[in-house]
Parts: sequence; C-alpha cells; structure tokens
Amino acid sequence: MSEIKIYKGRGSAEMRDDYIDFINYVFCFNGDCDDFPKLLPKLYKPEYHPCENNYVVTENGKLKAAIGVFVREFDVMGTKLSSHGIGNVAVHPYSRSKGYMIDCMNMALSDMIAAGADMSDLDGQRQRYGYFSYEVASPEYNFDINGTNIRHCFANQPLRELDFVEVAESGELLDGIIELHDKKLCRALRPREQFLDIVHSWNSRLYAALDGGKLVGYFIGELGELTLADNSDFYDVVRSYIKRHGSVDLSLPAWETELITLAQKICGGMHISNNQNYTIFNFEKVVGAFLKLKAATSGLADGRLSFKVNGYKKTECFTISVVDGKPEVISGEADDMIELDHHEAVSFFFGVISPKRLTVPLSQAWFPLPLYIYSADHV
Repeated sequence: MSEIKIYKGRGSAEMRDDYIDFINYVFCFNGDCDDFPKLLPKLYKPEYHPCENNYVVTENGKLKAAIGVFVREFDVMGTKLSSHGIGNVAVHPYSRSKGYMIDCMNMALSDMIAAGADMSDLDGQRQRYGYFSYEVASPEYNFDINGTNIRHCFANQPLRELDFVEVAESGELLDGIIELHDKKLCRALRPREQFLDIVHSWNSRLYAALDGGKLVGYFIGELGELTLADNSDFYDVVRSYIKRHGSVDLSLPAWETELITLAQKICGGMHISNNQNYTIFNFEKVVGAFLKLKAATSGLADGRLSFKVNGYKKTECFTISVVDGKPEVISGEADDMIELDHHEAVSFFFGVISPKRLTVPLSQAWFPLPLYIYSADHV
C-alpha cells in the first residue's frame, strides 16, 4: 500500500470547487436551495477568497477537513477591534477521530494570535469549542410580541402605519440605510461594495421602513438588526410589522437600552440569553471598549476593581476605575486582584451567567458588558 500524503495548512484558490462541494456534502447541503455560496455570499463568492481563508487537511490531495476563519473589524465607541469568526467546521465522515478538527483549530488559533486578533467568535456546541478556549457570552434581550399584546397596549390608539420596502440593489434607500448603520455605537465595518452581500446572509432580506417615502429605519429579516433614525418610531414599526405578520420574536443587544425599555413595556414574554461563543485574546482592550459603551448607554457605578486574567494568549493584569460614571482601564498589577482563568474571565466580563461574579458585589453592577455581533456579521 502506498503511503498517504497528508497536507495540513491553508487552502488555495485552486481547491475552491472541491472545497465548496466538500463543505456542502459534510453539511448535507444539496448545492441548490441549500448551498454555502447562496447562504453566505459575503464569504463564499470567489472574489472573497473563501478557500484561502480556510485551514484544511488533505489526504493524497483530497479534502478531509476544513475550518474557515473570516476576519471582520468592529468599531465600538471609536475603538477598533478585530474578531476572527470561525465557520464551516467540516470533517469528512470517514475521517473523523483522526484529530483533523483539532489540528485545524489549533492552526487557526495560532495564526489569529500572530495576526493580532482581539477576539474570535463562533456558533456551536459549548463544550466542543470550550477545548479551544471559547465560552458562551454576549447578552441578548429577547421579546415575544404578538397581536394580543398590541391590542391591550394600544387600545383606541390610532396606528401610523409605515411601509416596508425590500432593498436589494444600490440606490438612495441603500445609501440611507448604510448611513444609519454607520452611526451605530457598536458595529461591524461593512465595506459599501459588500453591504448587500452581508445583509443577505442566512437567506435574509433587507427592508427599509418608510413614512410617506421618508426613511425612518431599516431591519433584516424579521425585525433583525432594527435600526431607527429616531427611536420614538419604534412602536409604529413594531405595530406595522405585527399587523402584517401577526407576531415577532425581537432580539436586541444589551447596549440598545432605549429599545429594550420600549420593548419590555409591550411584550408578552421576555428572556436574556448568550448570543454565541467567544474567546478573548486581549482582555484589557476588549473590556475597555465595552466599558465605554456601557457607560454611554446604561451608566456605571463608581468604584474600583483589579484583575489578573490567566488568558489563553497571555496573563493580563489591569485595574478598572470608574469615577463620576467614566471608566478607565489601567495596566499593571495591584493589591487585591481578582484572579480569573480564561473561561471564567469570558463569563465574568461578558456572560449572562457567571458564578464567580456573584461573589463580587460591585461586579454585578458593571457586568456583563454588552459584547454583541449582529447575525448578518456572523460566519
């Protein structure tokens, strides 16, 4: 029997056709209505170099495993953060238990750190990715709103019905939507020429909310990423949507405190969940960015806490000081540091539930921080 030649490393453009066939096969996609390039055009169009953004394993030139790593930049209150999203984790069913997923994940993490990534995000089974430093995090507020809720909350109040127009090509409406998006306090940096591919992720559609032809906001799919020029239009948007569709499951990031307040008043049910899995490589920087966002949107109690974080990338020591509601993160060791391992730290700073946080009263006033990535920017 001839020796099997194994390659482990980056994919190449020449592999693209085989690569798309391979990931479609592993995920049981038929290549027609279920197909990675159709599901996520922002990643899998040839011009976005999907295969080169993958770590692969081949046996005698045939793909046996692939893991995509897709880089996105975020702006959080003026701080730029780099998050490398993990997607299309695929191992051929006949090649499982060979450690190929482990090899690809380790290559990916090593290169992320070398490239200066601040964090990484993915969707998947918690323990499976916990081996690679990921932990569930990112508070998301979820509201169930239906026609009965609307009838009780707005009895005898006339509806200012808005128009919802699908936006599928460039033009004035898209320009206005991009302008609204780019004003968000926490957002992915979406290149204008890729904006439509991004918002069409996950087979979604982009809609403009109009009042007599005037753009008042936009949303994706079923009121996802709801963004308004004036939050006072929130009830008109929700009521107009429910008149057409009967109900909505509305999800909001924790930093959208005005919309959360409005949604809580009219919903039938509500809960808070973690949005997806994250690992943090630069805790001090990421914590500092989202502290500023929380201070600007919901406020912070004055106080001081010091931390020693034994992270996946490195050990970090820093102090958080809040004076007159303004946060400052100071590097260096200090007395009475709270020591956290990597998974504890992700949960402590960014998770909905953190047992460690329950033992530190002040931390319950500060955390979790409103780390969040909208669905259109997931990979």
